[in-house]
Amino acid sequence: MASLVLLGLAACGKTDDKAAAPPAAPPAASAAAAAGAAGQPGGAPSAAANADSASQQWDKKAQAYIQINNRLLKFNGSVNETFAQWAAQARAKVAKGDFKAIRTDTHYFDDSFVKNMKSALDNPASMPAADAAARNLLDTTQKYVPNWKSLEEYNKAKKYEDDNGAEGKRMLPMYIEGVERINDALKQFSAAVDDVARESNAKALAAYKASGKLLELYKAEALNAARAVADTFSSARDFKDAAKIEKANAQLAVMEAKLVDMRAEHEKRKAESPKSLPMIDRYDSVYSSLTAFAGSYREARKNPQKFNDAIGRFNDAIDASNMMSR
Repeated sequence: MASLVLLGLAACGKTDDKAAAPPAAPPAASAAAAAGAAGQPGGAPSAAANADSASQQWDKKAQAYIQINNRLLKFNGSVNETFAQWAAQARAKVAKGDFKAIRTDTHYFDDSFVKNMKSALDNPASMPAADAAARNLLDTTQKYVPNWKSLEEYNKAKKYEDDNGAEGKRMLPMYIEGVERINDALKQFSAAVDDVARESNAKALAAYKASGKLLELYKAEALNAARAVADTFSSARDFKDAAKIEKANAQLAVMEAKLVDMRAEHEKRKAESPKSLPMIDRYDSVYSSLTAFAGSYREARKNPQKFNDAIGRFNDAIDASNMMSR
């Protein structure tokens, strides 16, 4: 069996070791409003207000980069091993000069991608590594995607019937170079976003603890434990490693304990303070998806191919969590 391919919109892209999107940090309380309530004189923004604004800008930028990266996880994801084999066969054909076998997914780098990336880069929050990687990815795609799109359209219109493939052969070398450069830039961007995601996640957990938001805290801790299970395995061989199985089992126990806490707190919140719940309440979906994740992981200990199913369920849980953050 080839290396496990873990899919994900917002969760795992195991082949490239992508990061899970952390829960969005709750909005910080307005320092300016608090100062006004306490009778602090108005006028120029206080240092606390400026710090509050900077923190909110950082959170906004972090979530923007995470969302961009989440969408790009599918760029190199495969639905299953069969699709991965087909993709490998197509790459082999391209390497031999078959311009008709190119990828046809330039939509990942469409106008929306460009707009979102430029918007994130315009945010003044300081993220040097992520910003540098984002600029590199944007510049790389803008350099190579136009040629790729032209070749894509050339093939779709079957213009090779008119020129015996001359234009296709001309565009192919730049396509090959471009896909390689784009993949390299994407790996760098994803690695930088991993670091941002971890920092954002830590901030969210600290904010939940400080404000006593137990429901949000338990959900985040359950997702973090599930992610720890997912990160333990990168290939079928890992399931023969007793130490890794023991480590994953321990994290699974943490996840399931946090799910129990989350469900109890969710019921309590629904009864005592329903207005405090998100408008799109998907806590039950998070619970169901992570429970299914646990089941698929347990099956994977005997049949590693089942782990792809586990990752699919984990990604469903992340999707449900993200819906509540919008």
